Amino acid sequence: MSIKEFAQQLNGKEYGYPMFTEKEIQIAKDNGWVIVTGASDDLMEFESALRDEGGCFDGGKVWFSKESVYNGEDDKKDFPNCIEALWCDKASKDEDGNVIPWTYKTDIPHETFMVYEDGEPYCCGIVFSVNDLQ
Repeated sequence: MSIKEFAQQLNGKEYGYPMFTEKEIQIAKDNGWVIVTGASDDLMEFESALRDEGGCFDGGKVWFSKESVYNGEDDKKDFPNCIEALWCDKASKDEDGNVIPWTYKTDIPHETFMVYEDGEPYCCGIVFSVNDLQ
């Protein structure tokens, strides 16, 4: 399975806990893929090959390494990768014109998938490979 096929498999998930099945998490781990989604209105969650979370209330940048997310206390130079969370960005809309509350910008090669909450867009999640990280 390719990372694109995996993202397509995740497409249409309903927001909640747990969001992903044990099988999906294991497939991602086995392939070195990381799943990123939003949680509540203030978190960026990393699942599978990297399991952590970063604070991004109202959007913001989360810096991380291949092993963990920058917590504000360590040397930031050890966290060279970045994903910017966009919260309710007016330019981030689905095909029906609905604003997607959580979307992401990054230079890391990735695939996307949609997460819904009660049938409404909640998050345009991303999947990337740890092999593409610095």
